[in-house]
Amino acid sequence: MMEDAVRASFAQQAIWCAQLGSPFTARLLEGIGRAIDRKTATGRRVLDWPGVPDATGDAVALRLAGALHNLVRNGRAGDLAALYPPAMLPAANELTVRAMAAIEAHDSAVARFLDFAPQTNEVARSALLYAGFMEIGERTGLPLSLFELGASAGLNMIADRYGYLLGDRQAGDVGSPVQISPEWEGGAPEGADPVIIDRAGCDLSPLDLSVAEERERMLAYIWPDQPARMARIEAAIGLALAELPRIDRADAGSWIVERLSRSAGAGQVRVLYHSIAFQYFPAALQDEITAHMAALGARATETTPLAWLSFENVEGRGAELTLRLWPGGDVVTLALADAHVRRVRWRV
Repeated sequence: MMEDAVRASFAQQAIWCAQLGSPFTARLLEGIGRAIDRKTATGRRVLDWPGVPDATGDAVALRLAGALHNLVRNGRAGDLAALYPPAMLPAANELTVRAMAAIEAHDSAVARFLDFAPQTNEVARSALLYAGFMEIGERTGLPLSLFELGASAGLNMIADRYGYLLGDRQAGDVGSPVQISPEWEGGAPEGADPVIIDRAGCDLSPLDLSVAEERERMLAYIWPDQPARMARIEAAIGLALAELPRIDRADAGSWIVERLSRSAGAGQVRVLYHSIAFQYFPAALQDEITAHMAALGARATETTPLAWLSFENVEGRGAELTLRLWPGGDVVTLALADAHVRRVRWRV
């Protein structure tokens, strides 16, 4: 039964990759999902995966895609690398055969790579997060202290170091080497560029951008036929390395209690935020965080407000940007977008 679930997860991930503009990764995963067997340690580990194999859980297909891309980027799989972009999209059978040969030839390295959950730090999500920060600043009239859950390497903690075209509105740093301009439907966000006075993040397994191996692992999760994404994240890494954001290795529930409670000074708005991360938290942790935020929100005032900005997948709607602001605590939907924020519907 687990083998069937694993193979189904590869097929479903291939569909999502195609929808998100990566026909190469779609073809790679579709073929591997059918061909992988128990002849290798990698195959046995994949097919007998002990957790939830699909993208709502452990994202096994993306782990394996990242492992192969890592081999290619490091010059360890020449025959397979010849089929990788910028080469033309290869025939499905040839790609599958060479991918399986690479798994067999580098079995132990590929199997070890599966230990790591994908952490892409999709920088394009900063366009929506920054628009949300603008909204919060407009509503409160206060500077922002930012707290990110699932921060990984922290590239979405430095959203104010990027530039944006949000509809017809230029925002952020117009001179930044990272410029993000998603297709935009609806009016431009209101409010000035936010004033960010503090920032912190937490993650159970944060990536340290100062370590070359960890940078390379993150880059391996970028789909190889999307060079614009790769160029954007490499530029963002360069900005982050100039001043690395603070990321605590911590459980999100306890971190919220400690950090947000301690930071409740007057004259600022505390902003808890996350993007395509909360959905991976266990249900009990989600409930714990929700209860913590409601309790902290009940103590918020006009001079010590609290905001919760969330960009997460909603079944049947894509990904949704919502804002909950205390005092009050009502939930407002600000935007809908795809997970990679290529297209945005603002004020849906």
